[in-house]
Amino acid sequence: MVVSRSTEEPALVVLDPPRSVFRRKRFLLPFGVSAAIALVGAFVLFANGVAALPFQGVTVVRAMMASKSEFFADPEVRRVLMANGVQVHVTDSGGSTEIAKERANPTSFDFVMPSGQLTARQIHDRVGGKPFYPFTTPLVVAAFSDYAKALAKRGVATPQEDTDGLYYTLDMTKFVELTLAGETWNSIPDGGLTNANQIIAQSPDPCRAYSGAAYLAVVAFAANDKHAPTAAEAKAVATKIKPLFEVEGQFGAGIGRTFFSPDGRTFAPVGVIYEHQYLAYQIRTKEQTGSVDHDRVLLYPDAHHHAEPWLIAFSEQGEKVGRLLQEDSRLQRRALELGFRLGRAGSASVGTVLDERGIPKGNPGQGDTETFVAKPDALATMIEELGSCPSGVPL
Repeated sequence: MVVSRSTEEPALVVLDPPRSVFRRKRFLLPFGVSAAIALVGAFVLFANGVAALPFQGVTVVRAMMASKSEFFADPEVRRVLMANGVQVHVTDSGGSTEIAKERANPTSFDFVMPSGQLTARQIHDRVGGKPFYPFTTPLVVAAFSDYAKALAKRGVATPQEDTDGLYYTLDMTKFVELTLAGETWNSIPDGGLTNANQIIAQSPDPCRAYSGAAYLAVVAFAANDKHAPTAAEAKAVATKIKPLFEVEGQFGAGIGRTFFSPDGRTFAPVGVIYEHQYLAYQIRTKEQTGSVDHDRVLLYPDAHHHAEPWLIAFSEQGEKVGRLLQEDSRLQRRALELGFRLGRAGSASVGTVLDERGIPKGNPGQGDTETFVAKPDALATMIEELGSCPSGVPL
């Protein structure tokens, strides 16, 4: 007899894990998330070349400069330089022309960076060094919009087309004539201004700041029938335009920060600055608020002057920074985002950066007339005529 047996399949029994396992998983979860974040961060650091810095070392490069120290204070510029093993330590000269004075010792630094070519050429002629030309920036007159509109009513300024009211062309000959005639802002017919001060553009001290000396050259060019004064003409031209500078009172090293401050209208409703300062301000304002500041506008002198800061290197470390500024695409891009024009260093345009952000762009050379700056001895004579420089005129 055959006995039939039924074979049952083994049952799968799932046991509840002890509570300690769940506690362990919950305990490990944050570490897993942190590890993932750390891996992503490490990948980004290696991609940017920053993670390798502890292994390759960082070289501190000593520099002296004036207004262009703002470029090296920018966090993105500092990051790119650090990724290349460089940290720039800046000493403020108190004004570009201070670097050129006989008592100064530029060669004690790895590099110096005066704000314009007149001072830079004098430094290079005196102590040598290897020059680099990373960017340029036009000299401009910044104003609050109601002052620009008043000048337009007076026939001294002309709004540039398709710029949403942000940019004007300034007739420097007429502007100088208004000041020399002693006219005040509230005397402009239908100007709508209550300011009883004489019509001027506040400018930095020509004894200290390159922008002050360059603006003096622009005014002298306009007042001398659009000719750079010769050494023989310099004293007479300076005497003619002296009232334009005397009404300013105490000069400063620069008015850029003052103009863009919340109380800028009170201190400097119209003043001489560099174009990059204005463009950087508008780019930053657009990024932060979604729109540009229409209360602050720019007037381009009809005879323009482009300031070209030279980086003059006196060491291998200084030359490395100069090459990076001229060749590194990230630094060039950042220079454009800070409002500079690349000049000799590249073909990219600051207009591209403005277009990307929907910011109108102006024309600094409308009419193509360039200010021919007086030669150093003639310019020095004019500066000295305006007022004695504390340590002599470097130009």
